[in-house]
Amino acid sequence: MKNQRRFVLILVLVLLVVIFALQNSQPVVVNALMAHFQWPLIIVIVGSLLLGALITLLLSASSIAAARKTTARLQEEVNRLRNQPKKAKQVIETPADEDK
Repeated sequence: MKNQRRFVLILVLVLLVVIFALQNSQPVVVNALMAHFQWPLIIVIVGSLLLGALITLLLSASSIAAARKTTARLQEEVNRLRNQPKKAKQVIETPADEDK
């Protein structure tokens, strides 16, 4: 049932994008880096959206890497702390040298 809802949602979104594209098909002039291009408005909008998504992905990649590094360091510390009671128990149960 969950997959069917997701599929219907995707179909509705695709339909909305197609309607949006058909309504914004008039050509517009884009000035970029001393060049002039004439593209349909929908291409400019979708291109800008994809460029923004790419920039966001690249900027968030460093944050994701830092979070993974922190998670790994904290997991190592948790494992170390979990092993400490075992070591303490071994020290307590080991017979002390009574000769000293």
